[in-house]
Amino acid sequence: MYEFEPASPTYAISDTIVEHQLRGRDRTRADLPGGYRLTLRTRELHGQLEAALFAPSPTGPARICTARISAYTPPAVMSRILDTAARYAPALPDARDAHPPLQAVARLLTTGAAFQRPGEPGLFVRFGHAEAWLEGRRLSVTLGSPGSGLSLVLGGPWDAPSTARLTAAVLHELTGAGQLAGEVASLLEPGAWQVLSDQWHPDAALILPATHRPDLKDPLGRRISRALREVQHHLRAARPDWDFQELIAVEGSAVALRVTPRDRAVPRLVRAVVSDGAHGPDELGNTRTTFTPADVSALPCGDPAQPSGEGPSLDLHVAPKNERYSYGVKLELGNWAYVLDAQAVVYGPGWYPFHEHVTRREKDPTAPLNDREVPTGRTVPARVRISPGVEDRAWGNEYVQLTPVDHRVEARLHLYAGRENACTLVRTLTLEIDLRAKRVMLPAQLPAALRHQAEVKGRRILDLLMAARRERRRGVSEPRAVLGPWQRGAPPNADT
Repeated sequence: MYEFEPASPTYAISDTIVEHQLRGRDRTRADLPGGYRLTLRTRELHGQLEAALFAPSPTGPARICTARISAYTPPAVMSRILDTAARYAPALPDARDAHPPLQAVARLLTTGAAFQRPGEPGLFVRFGHAEAWLEGRRLSVTLGSPGSGLSLVLGGPWDAPSTARLTAAVLHELTGAGQLAGEVASLLEPGAWQVLSDQWHPDAALILPATHRPDLKDPLGRRISRALREVQHHLRAARPDWDFQELIAVEGSAVALRVTPRDRAVPRLVRAVVSDGAHGPDELGNTRTTFTPADVSALPCGDPAQPSGEGPSLDLHVAPKNERYSYGVKLELGNWAYVLDAQAVVYGPGWYPFHEHVTRREKDPTAPLNDREVPTGRTVPARVRISPGVEDRAWGNEYVQLTPVDHRVEARLHLYAGRENACTLVRTLTLEIDLRAKRVMLPAQLPAALRHQAEVKGRRILDLLMAARRERRRGVSEPRAVLGPWQRGAPPNADT
């Protein structure tokens, strides 16, 4: 008989937590699928759960997360939070610990309102009655009273996108943010509308049209506005204990409907028109409409100050010595250019062009015991891999990883440093690509012999990003021209 063997640690994490609690153990250690390892500990009966999650790495299991979770947290929520930490963990968990700038995390958050308190370190994120605190490698969430929520200590080189996703996922899980959206969706006819969890409060849901294509016969959106009003009448008759707020665009038509329980103190949203000029003078568009809670003031989480000198503003890294790369090659600089490896990315707003879709978890109707990821219609900057456009599959030591921060991009690459005993030697380092200033910054500790190679490759990385921005301005939704010539026949998110 076929035996189900999961490739991810999701199911094993849940089983381990349930077994630990049912048997009343004080310590449990389990090896999970995929090389992961989980250690659980409870110091007192019905006390908080302490968990340590390890990920596989070339040097052995590396700690990626240490958690302290309230005993009042349901086991299913505990397992989903630890599973989220495993999915968003660094690709190289055994590398040195690193944490991203708080301003970069604040700009990438898709849940809650980020702010800073005078005289207190770290970044705070308010999401209804829940409040998250980010400081260094620590992520703590409280649910309105001391002793509730959880505390995570992250291990490894966590970047801004992964930290922002983990923060949003933890807030959603602890507050049950998707419950109201599911209730609203069950009362609507399928297909015409999409129901999303509210970005600002767990006790709110948004109803939007299922398609974002503009109607050329109705440029002001009057038809959608009338349809939303009919939906409001239908829901009000079915659930008189709900309140509704129409979100009105500058054209005077409703673009979405917000639903909140009447017995919950949920602040209403107010409209604001903001300028897109901050993305640079060469960006399309002038203004856009946004909605924020009435009790959210301007937050001091803007762009970091420009560096006063010519040094990099990111914490750049250079490996202390050369490393052996078994299948590495020497690629002459020549006149080649970098291309984007085929990935599921699209073009999005901002200085950095490559984005990925934000998804939400919902029950799979074809398999009720499982969840599935469903696109929400929003995008966030995505980490991508690029390679020299000289062959269909470039050599591993020539791959470059791009991690967006804000108007700056961190590029991680391996420079060719010679050969030793038939093995290629490489030096790993990171560069800062400043899209606003259109310049490349090198780490100060880079050896002089490798500086020219780093400068040439850094300039070519900048050229690729600028080419992608130019293609985006032409109205293209997905990268095409910046792909390798062998990949331009199909969209980058197509199966290959």
